[in-house]
Amino acid sequence: MLPLYVKVSDKRIIVFGGGSVAERKIRQILETGTDGSDGQPVIEVYSLDFTPRIEELCEKEGLRCLQCDLWDQNVEALLKDAFLILICTSDITLNEHLFTVAAKHDVLINYKDKGNVFMSSVVNKGGMLISISTGGKGPAMARYMKGKIASLIGEKEEKMLYIQTHLRDYLKEKIKDEGQRKEILNYVLSDSDCWAALDEPVDIAQQHIIRIVEDRYA
Repeated sequence: MLPLYVKVSDKRIIVFGGGSVAERKIRQILETGTDGSDGQPVIEVYSLDFTPRIEELCEKEGLRCLQCDLWDQNVEALLKDAFLILICTSDITLNEHLFTVAAKHDVLINYKDKGNVFMSSVVNKGGMLISISTGGKGPAMARYMKGKIASLIGEKEEKMLYIQTHLRDYLKEKIKDEGQRKEILNYVLSDSDCWAALDEPVDIAQQHIIRIVEDRYA
């Protein structure tokens, strides 16, 4: 499998099912699918019932909750212009039917190990987005590793990411050679004094790190 990050701003996403699995996947899309500067995805949820959280999201986030019996729907018509399909009803037979229909279309499908898109466990913390997958071999292990990785990201790591972003722009003005700029950014990440500076508020820490860069590396 090839891990990719896909921006789904303004994309039409169809969710078949309104239970806890659908809720978890919808929340992940809303939390990680855009960078905040573009529009939200257009999410349509088709189900007989919806969790309270999905109903709340329909009211506050603009999701469309369409209550229906999917056995009675023209699935072919529903799939028109869809970018991504999530199949997660509680009816296995219905899921298989929906997958059979969806597989005939040029569309991304998330459905167990049969689809062509898999949603991994995600750490979204401190400005970093990290996905963990075991390829379906051990979902519990993926969740365990999510907790382990999340525990490694604290206030200092968040500050360092902020400073690295601004330091890149600063170095572009000072140094023309891209390779040298990359080396300096890596030096900062391995410099104990730079990490010690992060005990201060971020603006002061940034000034201190820039002085270290100017004295030692630039």
